[in-house]
Amino acid sequence: MSGLVKYMTVAALIAALDVPWLLASNTFVSSMVRKIQGKDIKLKAGPAVVVYFALAYLALLPKTSLEAFLLGLCVYAVYDFTNLATLANYDWRFAVADSMWGGVLFTIVHYVLGQIKGL
Repeated sequence: MSGLVKYMTVAALIAALDVPWLLASNTFVSSMVRKIQGKDIKLKAGPAVVVYFALAYLALLPKTSLEAFLLGLCVYAVYDFTNLATLANYDWRFAVADSMWGGVLFTIVHYVLGQIKGL
């Protein structure tokens, strides 16, 4: 399988796994964003697609499940803990949960990639 196909497969897998998390946490995040900026959140698909392609590159790097978990944890924690440090009313519980989700997401992707022959 070509490198481009592998990369696109990983990006699609990350998106397919992450979108349910985004939908499940949407009510809580929307409430938190309202407290921070005084208005509702406006999700835009364009930036999310860019992030999924960047995450796909990173998801191909780990050699073990532990490395995958730690990389995902750190990638998501950079976002969440920067927000926690700079934004009033950013919920620390969400920062921890979302960071953990990043670790779980990368671990699942690492596992699935190991199961797919030819990738």
